Amino acid sequence: MHRWGLLILLAAAGAPAAQDTEDASEAIERGRLQLEVAEYEEAQASYLEGISRLTAELGEFSPALIEPYSELARIYILNDQPLEAITVLEQARLVAQRNYGLFGLEQIALLDELGSALLFMGDTVEAQNLQRERMNVAVRRFGEDDPRTIPFRNHLANYYDQSRMRLRARDEYETILDIQRNAFGDDDGRLLIPLSRMAAIDILLGDSSSARRRIQQILESSTNATPVQRANALAVLGDWELVRGRTEAAHDYYRQAFESLRPEELSAAGDFFGTPRLINFVPPPSPVDLRGDRGPYAWGFIELLFSVSADGQAAGIVVTETIPVDYLERRYARQLAEARFR
Repeated sequence: MHRWGLLILLAAAGAPAAQDTEDASEAIERGRLQLEVAEYEEAQASYLEGISRLTAELGEFSPALIEPYSELARIYILNDQPLEAITVLEQARLVAQRNYGLFGLEQIALLDELGSALLFMGDTVEAQNLQRERMNVAVRRFGEDDPRTIPFRNHLANYYDQSRMRLRARDEYETILDIQRNAFGDDDGRLLIPLSRMAAIDILLGDSSSARRRIQQILESSTNATPVQRANALAVLGDWELVRGRTEAAHDYYRQAFESLRPEELSAAGDFFGTPRLINFVPPPSPVDLRGDRGPYAWGFIELLFSVSADGQAAGIVVTETIPVDYLERRYARQLAEARFR
C-alpha cells in the first residue's frame, strides 16, 4: 500500500496542467471546503489536482507544495489511510530538506505529523525514532549545549513521559537542567521548570528525589523566579507530601503556591488547582507491556466515572465504556483507587 500511495501521488504530479498557480489554489481551497463537510474522497481528489498543477507550474521541489502535502496527509489520516499519509509527508519532508537544508527547522512540523501517523498505525518504534530524529535536527542546527535546543528536549522528554519511558524523560530534563545552569547560573528561577518535572517523575517512580531538595534550595536562594515558576514548584512539593499521606504539609505547600501568585496572575491558579490532577497514577501493564512487544499493535480504550474526595482519592469508581470488553478495567479501577489527586 505504501508504494501504491506513492505511485498515485507521482501520477498526479505528472498530469498535464494548463492552468496556473491561481487555479491550483482554487482546487486546494475547494479541497478545504470539502474537508469541512467530511467529503474525504472528494477532498483528496481536489488536493491531488491542486498539487499536480502546482508541480507543473513551479516544479516538484517547490516549497509551495509543503503545506498542501501536509493538509492532504491529514485528510488521509481522517479517512483511515495512514500509509498514504506517511507517503505524502515523506515527500513534503524531502521538499523541505531540498529547500532549507537537512537540518532546517521547517521539517519539524512534518516530523510531528509523521509521528502521529505512525502512532495511528500502532508503530511506536518508528514513532519513537522520529522523536529522537526531531531533536537531533535541532542539535545539529544549534549545537549540543545551546539553550535553543531546550524546547526540542522538552518535547522529547514529554514524549518519553507520556510513553511511560520515565527514566529517559528524566535524563532529558537533567540535560536541560545542565544547559540552563551553564547558561544562567545555579540559582536562576528557570531551573525550577525542569526540576519540577523531574520531581513529578520521581513521585511516579517512588524515588527519594534529589530534584525535590534542589527545588527547595532554589526557592530559598533565587531572586528572579517568577510567581508562576514558584507556584508550580511549590505545588509539586505539595504533591510529594500528599502521596506520602502527609495531608496537612501538602495543603501548606498548596496554600503557599496560591499565595505566591500576584492578583493579575490568579488565573494561572486554575492550571494548578482548577480541576483534580492525578499525581501518582500508573496504568496497569497490558499483555503488550508484559511480553515486551515492540512492533505495531491495536489501541484500546477505557472510560471511568468517579468522584474525588477532599483528601484527593477516587471514590465510587464505575467503568462506563471499554474496548475491548473485560480486558483491563478491573486493574485500571484498582490502580485508580490507590492513586492520589491534587
